[in-house]
Amino acid sequence: MVSKEASGQGVGRAMCEHSLAEARKAGFTAMQFNMVVSTNEAAVALWKKLGFSIVGTLPKAFRHQRLGLVDAYVMHRFL
Repeated sequence: MVSKEASGQGVGRAMCEHSLAEARKAGFTAMQFNMVVSTNEAAVALWKKLGFSIVGTLPKAFRHQRLGLVDAYVMHRFL
């Protein structure tokens, strides 16, 4: 998670790219995010830009403060 103050400054991208590099070094062949809230459009778009795809949807898995129950995605990519 990135603070509101740091949003849009490339922090999320840097953290993800670092995680991907470390996973490769450790011998992993894939990375998966098990709960990406569907309404977090910035995160979903960033993960897609970094090669992740939605491989599953968890219906009404997250209680959004304003919207109530919303879906969450399982996102995956090979390294």
